[in-house]
Parts: sequence; structure tokens; C-alpha cells
Amino acid sequence: MTFLLTDIEDSSTSWERSPVAMRAALSAHDALVAEVVASHRGVVVKHLGDGCWAAFSSTSDAVEAAIEFQRRHQRERGGLAAGGALALAVRIGLHTGDVEPTGDDYFGPTINRLARVTDFANGDQIVCSAATAALVREVDVRSEGLHELRGIGAEEVFTVRADDVLHDPSPLRLPVTPNNLPRPRTSFVGRTSDLDRTVAELAGGAPLVTLVGPGGVGKTRLAVEVAHRSAERFGERTYFCDLVPVADGEAVVEAVADVVGARRQPDMDLAASITDHLAGRSTLLVLDNCEHVLASVRELVEPLLAADGLQLVCTSREPLAVAGEQAVIVSPLPAGGAAVELFVDRAQHRDPRFELTAANEEAVRTVVHRLDGIPLAIELAAARIRVMSPAQLAERLADGVDVLSRNRRGDRHETLRNTVRWSYDLLDPAEAKMFERLSVFAGGFDLDAAEEVCLPDGSDADDAMELLLALVDKSMVESVELDGHQRFSMLVTLGAFAREQLAAGGDDEARRHRHARHYLEVARRQNGRIFSAAEPDAWRILDLEWANLRTAFDIFVAAGDVDEAAELVVALVWFASMSMRFELFGWAEELLERPGIEAHVRFTDLCGAAAVGSYFTVDGLVTERAEAGLTADPSDPEGFCRCALASVFLNNVHTAEASDELTSAWLDSEPATIGGRLWANAFRTLHLVSHDPTPEAAERAAAVADIAASTGSVTARALEAWANGQVVSFTDLDRGVEIWREGREWAQSLPARHLVDELLVGLILHVTVRRGELASVLRGCRDGIGQARDQHYYAGMSHLFGVTAIALSRAGDAPTGARLVGSMLGRGHMPRRNARRELEVALGDELDVLLDDGRGLTVTEAGDLAIEALDAAIIAASS
Repeated sequence: MTFLLTDIEDSSTSWERSPVAMRAALSAHDALVAEVVASHRGVVVKHLGDGCWAAFSSTSDAVEAAIEFQRRHQRERGGLAAGGALALAVRIGLHTGDVEPTGDDYFGPTINRLARVTDFANGDQIVCSAATAALVREVDVRSEGLHELRGIGAEEVFTVRADDVLHDPSPLRLPVTPNNLPRPRTSFVGRTSDLDRTVAELAGGAPLVTLVGPGGVGKTRLAVEVAHRSAERFGERTYFCDLVPVADGEAVVEAVADVVGARRQPDMDLAASITDHLAGRSTLLVLDNCEHVLASVRELVEPLLAADGLQLVCTSREPLAVAGEQAVIVSPLPAGGAAVELFVDRAQHRDPRFELTAANEEAVRTVVHRLDGIPLAIELAAARIRVMSPAQLAERLADGVDVLSRNRRGDRHETLRNTVRWSYDLLDPAEAKMFERLSVFAGGFDLDAAEEVCLPDGSDADDAMELLLALVDKSMVESVELDGHQRFSMLVTLGAFAREQLAAGGDDEARRHRHARHYLEVARRQNGRIFSAAEPDAWRILDLEWANLRTAFDIFVAAGDVDEAAELVVALVWFASMSMRFELFGWAEELLERPGIEAHVRFTDLCGAAAVGSYFTVDGLVTERAEAGLTADPSDPEGFCRCALASVFLNNVHTAEASDELTSAWLDSEPATIGGRLWANAFRTLHLVSHDPTPEAAERAAAVADIAASTGSVTARALEAWANGQVVSFTDLDRGVEIWREGREWAQSLPARHLVDELLVGLILHVTVRRGELASVLRGCRDGIGQARDQHYYAGMSHLFGVTAIALSRAGDAPTGARLVGSMLGRGHMPRRNARRELEVALGDELDVLLDDGRGLTVTEAGDLAIEALDAAIIAASS
């Protein structure tokens, strides 16, 4: 099939400056896409933020649809511009390939490449891949040369031209590096001096800038704007961590580690591991809403400031009081210009017909004055513009806010609280009850969760939808579309007020337990989809709901409910392993510390989960934990214990005999789960290829392929390539590498970095070095180690030191290679025999001394040493 992807260029700026006009423009764009796609026998698959994704069975239909859309859009845009309306440029990407349909959706490498190809287009450009260009007839298609597709490799990219369609002559652009910053959907009003000062502080090297001000004053919005303005310097190493979902201080470190991708490392606590992960690279970390966990944030920030290259922006109601902190006081907007501008902007967001006129200007000024220029209070008032005029708002506010008593906590604090109370009191009883109950969610929620957790028994989804729409309309709840799905959340001040009301009504404990049980079912349901054709959607959901899953675990633990806490952990192990969300394994360790846990029905599975985590973080306890689990239950129900042991036996210091016994016995036990069968066959393939290359290796690889075909799982397809490529490469090395590269594309088609992708990188590098392709292997080792370091996946990084040692030895730096192998040995990892032979030839008697020197290096130190040496070798090889 051929797929078409549209994207509105620079849409964030348009949303920022003209949100009302942008909504109208996006609606017109979507309508035109739907009409054009249908007229060319295609189908719109889904809306993706500020663009659409469509599918065609005919390449020519897809190309003609792209041309017609640009022709009509550009003509209509000209009329809009002449009338002073918002005129937007759209970029379009096309790619053709095989896909796996599931329901009304598609997934796989083809979709991944489509997104990467589209990244190169500017507005008023149509770009396509070589696969599409080869099928185009009677259309002008011009090569723009080879371009590097992020995470995939080089691809020839083409532009599509038509005589009556404007084509931007600019060179194809460099893709924007992704980060997790929230995408503003409202304009940024006022704050020019605060914004400029904070950006300047960061540019000047300030290690910590704290935006300080009362609730609702706009600290978060300012922090996000600062981060966006600074993103060019930090790129993808810009991280936003919202601490609102963090229930207590102990969870602060886990939340930050999750956002930045840090994993607990041997001989380090998690805070030290975060510092280790971020040190030495230019990074911006935004910690939002610190006030309720201030002591814990301070305790984390102090060591983080020692990480060279890291800068932090925090938001809080008071300074952190940390050495080197620069505090920027964020005050309410002046009750004149900026506050009035904000009211008008947000009122037009609710009612595009609203205008500031001579007749209503005085009333608007009265409203913002009575609200002390507090942005959140102004937004809550402006949200009522469809049912109250500015004069009515001013009158109601005089009764509901201004005349209420104020105390020594601060006038503005009371103004905001009373405004929230005023808005809450205007809700009808059902809306108010829903508002209170929604406060149990962490990090957002969807309609199904709101229905299940917040509605009385016997209600239906229509009730939840109507109540949510009412709350969104009144700015009590925020709504945003993510990948075609609607997502809801509450601002921190509103959430805090709602939780107070929930607790006062005595309903908080019951709702928290409903919340925890709901997300346990989410985890179970999505776990059942991991090894299926629906795997990409399961990854998306589990990633999106991680804060709620963490909260559910905390609720179960606080209530002493080990049974359900253990079920939650077990349901998430495969996802956490494949997506390298190592926080989950800390939850398993926490449960294993509970008194009497040895008698629990899930003890073996918890031991296996902890063992898998130990392997990933190279902490040396893999075998001890896995064998404790197998002693309790030799059947190993989920297969976690054997999976951890197989990783050790096949990659570390264990013998071929032990590996043979484990991998054969695992299959003989007939694993009960799809995940267990998949990995049992895959590890058996690896053992046979490594130690006993008999025809059984092909049989085991075929068994992996059968599971992939029967399930449609992306992970299974990637693992199929991992296993099958090893077998094929014995007789056809080129085909083996091709299979592995196809497997990488499958792994990269999922929403997050995949463990199997890391495994495939290592295999490809070992083949490349065997062929003597020095320049390629140097670059490949640099990329692989850099990616493993970015993932804080130190087991993977350590495994790459062997092939890196060979490459460095051939580049004339055998001593560094020997130190890297020494570091491997110090972690219990065995390099391949060819690495040792290469170093013996190059170094002779000096080798043992250098190996001992390397054993003293941490994985971090060895990784830094490897990257420095590889960079130097790459420069030397290219000169």
C-alpha cells in the first residue's frame, strides 16, 4: 500500500499566536484531506495532531491525491491571505510498502519510514521515498539525494512536482529532534521580561533557575515557553517532568529517572544513577510543580548540579534554597494591558465572536482587576463568556470573590482559591461530583477511565462524556488529542482543590481503590495484547498511563494489598523489558522485601522480574534471584527466571554445558505463555548457533517465525529476524545482515526504543567487523554505544565493548580496546574469542596489565573512554 501523511508547517507557532484561527484552519485542512482522499479511492486512517494519515492501494492515486490537495489548499490559502485570515503551508510525505493491518489501523516498518521521510519536507513540498518514486508514472519526480533516516539508515528521498502547484525551492530540511515538552495549545501572553531573563540565565550557564510564584500565576506555561525557546541548544536532551502525579517524596527520584531514561546502576542509588546518566552532555531538565515535595526535590537537585552540562528549570511556590539557584519571581499580570489581553484571548477561545469594545472594556478591566491579574483565575472567568457578559462576570465576581475574607496567607492566594471555589459552586451537582473524583488520576486520563472510576454504578459512557464536555467547556478540565485519542487532565491548582473536596466528602479512599483496580485491569488487558497484532497500541497505552500505573502500585502497597501489587508488576514485566522501563523492576524488588513474601503465589515471578532487572543493570544478582525463584517453583510460570538465566548463560561467564541444559530444559517444560515460548525458542537458537550449529537451530528459528506469523506481534517479528538472521548468516552473510536490518525496522516501528533493536545492532556490528569494514564499524560502534548510553542500558553498552575493542585495535588503539574488554570482564561479560585473539596479537604480554586496568573502570567510565577513542579513530580514518 501507499501511505500519505500531511503535516501543517510550524503549527505550534500558529497555535501560540492565533488559536481561534488555527482551530478553523485545522478543521478546513481535515475536511479537504477527507474530500481529496475519498475522491482518489483512499481512506483517512486517523488524524495526527496537525495532520492526517491516509492509505491507498494504488501509488498513482496517492500521488495524485497529494498533488490535488496542494493545488486546492494553495488556491484557498491565497484567498484567506488576501482576506487577512490565517494562511498555512502544508508538507506531505509518501511511502509505499507492505503493512500489517489490525482493525482500522496499520503498523510496521512502512509506517515508520513514512514518518521519517515526511520529516524532511518543508511546507509546500511533497516528498516521497525511493519505493514510491519507482512506481510513479507521468509525474515529475526528482531525486534530492541520500538522507539519513533517524534510527534507520540512508534513504534516497525524492520531491514530487506539478506545473500548477507551488513548490518551495528550499533544500530538504533536517528533521526536528524530538523531546517530551508539552505542546502549547494557547497563546503566550505577557511575561516578555520574565521569559527573556530566564532564557538569558540559561544561555549564560546558570545551573538552576527556579520560577517562583503563587499557584495559578503561570509558572508552568512560562517554563514550557523557556524550554521551547532554548530547545535549539539542547535538542532531544530537553526533558519535562511534571511532579503533580508524584504522591510522596520517595517517588520524586523514580519519576525523574523515568523521564530522562536513567536506570539504577550497580553500587549506585537511583539519584546517583541519574547524575551518572546525565553527566557530560548538554541537557535541560524542567521540574514542574515542586512545592508539595520540595525537600525531596532539593535532595535530588543538589547532586544533579554536579553533573557537568546539566541545567535545570524548576517551578515552585518558594525557592529551593540550593547553592547556585537563580530565582525568578513570577508575578500576576498587570491588571491593565496583559491581563486584559489574556482575558480577550481566552474568551475568544470559548466564543470566537467575542470582541473587546468600548462598551465592554471597562467591565473586562474590572474583572481582571478583581482577579488580581492571576492568569488561572482570568481563564476560569473567561470560560464563562458564553453565558455571562463581562458586566455580569464583574457583578458575579464582586459577590463571589472580591468580598470574601482574605487572610495572612496572601491576598492573591485567596483570590485564586476563591475564584476556584466560585467556579466550582457554579457547577451543577453531577458536574461537581465528577470534578472531585477526577482528581484521583495521575498524569491524565481517558473517557473509559473517567467512566469506570468516577461514575456511580449503573451510569454509562454518555454520562461521562457529557460531564467531561461540561467541565472542559468551563476550563475546569483540559483536553488534548494525542494520536487520534482524546486525553484529559487537570491543572495542579484545580486538582488540589478537587482533592480537598473529595476528601471532605469521605469518598477519596473508595475512588483511589477504584482507580488502582482499573489500572490493574488496564495492565492485564494490555499485557494480553503485547504479543499480538495490537502490540503497538498496547505500547502506546501503557506508556501514556505509566503515571497512573505507578500510582496504582503505590495505592496497593499503602493498603498492604500485596496480591494486587504483585499482579500489577507481573502484568507489566514483558512491556517493561522490551521497552526498557526499568523502574518496574524496582517495584518487584520492593515487594520481595515484604515479610513472608516467599510464601506468596507470585514469589517466583517476582524473583524472575527482579532477576531480569539485575541483568539489565549489571548488578551481579541475576543468578541468585532467578535460582531462588526456580527453587520455589521449578515450572517458572511466566518464564521470567529462565529468561534472566538464559541471558546470563549465553552472554556472560557460564559454560556451554550450562547453557545447553537450561535452554533445552526450558523448551521441554513447554512454556505456558506466548512470551515464554517466544524467548525459549529464540534463546535456544542463539545457544545452538553459538555452541552447536546443528539443523535444530533452523528448527528453533522457524518456531519463532511461526509465533510471529500466528500472533502478528512486532516484538515477535523483530525476534524472528534476530534468530533467523543468525541461522542464515552461516551460509549467506549478506542475507543475514539484510534480515537483521529488516528486524531493526520492525523494532523501531513501536513507540519507544526496543530491546531487540539493541540486540540486532550488536549482531550487525560483529558481522561488519568480520568483513574488515573499519570505517563502518567505527561509526556503528559509536552510534551503538551512544544509543545504549542514552538509554542508560549498561548491559547492552558493555556487550558492545568487545567488537569496539576489535575496531579500535585495527584503527591503531589496541590499549583502549583492551581496557574496554577488561571492563566487560569486570562486569561478568565474556567477549567473543576473536576480540581476545585480536588484542593478543596487537599487545602481547602488555594485554593482561591493560585488562586489569580496565576491570577497575565503571561502565560509565568505560563508555566515555570508548566514545572518546571512537571519535578520534573516526576522524583519523576519514582524513
